Amino acid sequence: MGWIASAISGLSALLSLIAVILVARINAQDDHAKWLREERVRSAIQLKLAVSQVRVQFSRPGDGRRLDGGQPARAFDFAEVNAAMAHMDLVGSTGTVALVTELRGQLREFVRESTENRPGWRARREALDTTVDSIVETVRKDVVS
Repeated sequence: MGWIASAISGLSALLSLIAVILVARINAQDDHAKWLREERVRSAIQLKLAVSQVRVQFSRPGDGRRLDGGQPARAFDFAEVNAAMAHMDLVGSTGTVALVTELRGQLREFVRESTENRPGWRARREALDTTVDSIVETVRKDVVS
């Protein structure tokens, strides 16, 4: 009969260990979900700010196609907006990543049309704004749900 008590004690210890592992895993999943939500919001803010910088810089096509006190338009540094889009690609949902892909093309077209002073640059800017707003709304929905 002594061996039954030992077996039950061992089984109880094993079940306690499994419970501790499961609770730790649940906490780790909760922490990861919280981190992911925070990163998605942070990425959306960074992307919106970076796109707004491009938007402001290239919304003056009649300004001799020059930026920041004489720098040619092609000298604008797109590193910040590229980094923001790459970060959104890493942490965003599938829908957000698709919108970021669409945003890349729209940014290229907007910069090209603005730099070449084409008449459609305002329409491209509006499309750009709509896509950025859609990205922010998608992130908001992802974070809330």
